[in-house]
Amino acid sequence: MNRSVVFALVGLLALGCLLGGYMLTRPRDLNANRQENSVATINAPDSNRLLPSASPPKTPVEQAESDYLEAEGAADRIEIIRKVAALPDAKSNMPLLRKALVADASEDVQLEALTKSVELAEKEGLGTLIEVIRGALSAPKDKVQQQALREARKHPSPLFVPDLIEIADGKAAHRFLAVDALAFTEDPRAKAKVLEVASKTDGDKTERVRAVALLAKTRDTNANELLHQLSGSSDDELRKVANEVIEALKAK
Repeated sequence: MNRSVVFALVGLLALGCLLGGYMLTRPRDLNANRQENSVATINAPDSNRLLPSASPPKTPVEQAESDYLEAEGAADRIEIIRKVAALPDAKSNMPLLRKALVADASEDVQLEALTKSVELAEKEGLGTLIEVIRGALSAPKDKVQQQALREARKHPSPLFVPDLIEIADGKAAHRFLAVDALAFTEDPRAKAKVLEVASKTDGDKTERVRAVALLAKTRDTNANELLHQLSGSSDDELRKVANEVIEALKAK
């Protein structure tokens, strides 16, 4: 074999070794690059990933409700009720006012809730006002029910009559306030109830005297006979009141 052929074979062999070594090392480099890229991708900050958003701030009403639940003293709860009732968008049917009116442990807090509810309802319309007062007429706390009866007297409505008659037949602590509210209501049922109390001979005398006096307000013609009888009564107090009512009715 001549020398030129030998050199050619040696050259081809060397080239083959180089190509083989390159092919063996190339996949490793690619794999390494792929792994590095994967690690970089994992560790890189994700600009598209959403961070947890903060809770939206509470509205003034929501904050007041939260403060009310956390308040331990009645004075603190009363102050919270006053603040929430003073808000521009305050309504008489706000959950906080309703809850305080029917469920608060303190009678004073319930009274404040009723007062503020009535004030707001007066601005909202007669229908809303009647709804608020009727709800309070059945309140379990004595002072709250008594205040509701006074509100019913100030804002007379035939819609109160069934509730007032029921109370007038109930607890002594509330009877006269109910009769008093009925006397200011232009309703035949209300007038009849006042006359019934004024006619009782076996009931509480003080209540009867007051009911007779209220006949000047009801101006019920059905009471004329009773007033005539009482004007000649042997009971000085009843006679005096009956005559005063008769004179008052003549003057009108």
